[in-house]
Amino acid sequence: MKVNMKVKSKKRSLLLLAVVCAVSLVLQGCVSGESSGRSETGGGEAAGRPVELVFSTHWVGEDGKAGVVQKIVDDFNAQHEGKAKVRIDSIPDDDIYQDKMKTNLATDSLPDIFTFYYNPVESQRYYSSGKLLDLKPYMNDSWAQNMNEDVLSIGRFDDQLLAIPLDQMITPIFYNKSLFEAAGIDTFPQTWDDMIEAAEALKQNGVYAFAMGTGENAWSAMLLYSYIVSSIGGPDVMRNGLDDPAYVQAAELLRQLFAYAPKDAIGATYQQYASHYLNEKAAMIVNGPWMISEFMEKGGEALAAKMGVGTSPAAQNGKGKQGALISGVGWTMAAKKQEDEKRAEYAAKFIEFFTHPGNAKQIFLESGEIFESTNYSIEDGDPIDPISQEILKKLNEAPQTFDYFEGMTSSAVKIEFPAALSGLVLGEYTPEQFVDMLKKANSE
Repeated sequence: MKVNMKVKSKKRSLLLLAVVCAVSLVLQGCVSGESSGRSETGGGEAAGRPVELVFSTHWVGEDGKAGVVQKIVDDFNAQHEGKAKVRIDSIPDDDIYQDKMKTNLATDSLPDIFTFYYNPVESQRYYSSGKLLDLKPYMNDSWAQNMNEDVLSIGRFDDQLLAIPLDQMITPIFYNKSLFEAAGIDTFPQTWDDMIEAAEALKQNGVYAFAMGTGENAWSAMLLYSYIVSSIGGPDVMRNGLDDPAYVQAAELLRQLFAYAPKDAIGATYQQYASHYLNEKAAMIVNGPWMISEFMEKGGEALAAKMGVGTSPAAQNGKGKQGALISGVGWTMAAKKQEDEKRAEYAAKFIEFFTHPGNAKQIFLESGEIFESTNYSIEDGDPIDPISQEILKKLNEAPQTFDYFEGMTSSAVKIEFPAALSGLVLGEYTPEQFVDMLKKANSE
């Protein structure tokens, strides 16, 4: 099977941001370039020293890709020993990481190699900044042949190649098959009316239907809203602004579904509401394959075996199709523009190495993270966990793919969404007022 192969361990509290900032300030006096991502090694190889590059990443610590990413860096350093060395600058939270890269972009302190989340609005800030290295001159035939040009086009701007798309953002609706069965639910809901019936059945059985909350960026609720909006307005609805009536209709349904969420949903962080799902107190959660590692850590294969992969229900008279999945480009990798040609050359070499089919495949096998731009083959006998297999199967069968709301709007909307959602659920705002708040944020 040929695959054009998102891991959020959502999400830490804002306290971690203060810690990271404090640590960065301390390190500025100890390690050159640690907080800004800069390295002052200069030409390196030309001066008899290897070129030293900083790769800033949040794929560290508890992230499901931390181990394989470190190995890729180690392998690159071994291959270029004496010529180039890449050092990881760790920022172990993706929201904090994104904010830091935006700050670095604004202050002209980008690290040598970094990633940013693809977004039609936010990505233009990077592309139009004039601060990114054009990778086009470094993309030889072998590198180009390993890439999917349709996906690669996302990183092109003004006849330059400024970023390489990496992972595919797939977020199904995970569900606990045992809890469904105990509540008398035979199949995953095919329509949103079916979903409400299933939620009622689960409630009567003492189980919350959805693990979600309004804290942090309201990640799982935002994804559920994305499914509802697209099932009503169709797969292209998020590309046309926030005026489509599907947004208001979806807000009303999302408000109804919060009646089947945990009682502490208002203000709940990912760790809080995900615990309800992992402890089998809630039957569904919208998230990506990166959560598989949490299933294994919490209950091992016994818990993982209970997990089902659900897709979008259909809306009455909606333009979206039942069976659709949220899928699109997640992270992209880029390098900052360099005055020193050797530094530019090895930064490009590292990105080529990182996205090599062998490394992309290993990332998938170890974390479930699907690299969308790299072409590689999955063979019979490859050690793919059953949940990842089911996700790929549902993706191949999906009649449509949907965008996700956070990825199609500005950072101001992302910030406004949790507060607006809390007001909606509490009855402080009507669905129309909820959408108006998002529109106002989007216009700022």
